[in-house]
Amino acid sequence: MKLIRYILFIPICFLALKFVYWGFSHLLTWFIGLSTFWLIATLIFFGGAIWSLFKVLSAMLMSFTSMFAPNRIFSFWTVLILSIINSIWTIYNSWTMDVNYSGKVIFGAIVFSILVLELTFVLIIGSGEATEEAY
Repeated sequence: MKLIRYILFIPICFLALKFVYWGFSHLLTWFIGLSTFWLIATLIFFGGAIWSLFKVLSAMLMSFTSMFAPNRIFSFWTVLILSIINSIWTIYNSWTMDVNYSGKVIFGAIVFSILVLELTFVLIIGSGEATEEAY
């Protein structure tokens, strides 16, 4: 029975990661779609709160997902490895697009890379919370 839980945890972890990155893409699409005035107003008044709420919900989802694994340390290392691979892949793809890299695009890619790294750390910490140990 434990072997089945080990085998099933990896696809469940993939689904949770894809769900988080799906929400992340929709959040970024929403921010990019705002006009300049509303973008500045939203970032000044609600930007930190919206991003913090998304990070907390993502960490809770990873913590909840990690509870399905038969071994908490296995869940932590699985989420750690999958999150790092996914973040490297996402950042690599964002920097190797076939676009004309102007100043605005480079700034956007830097901000995107920082947000992806921050989200990766939150997912790993969320998984670590399920192990009930300090990392």
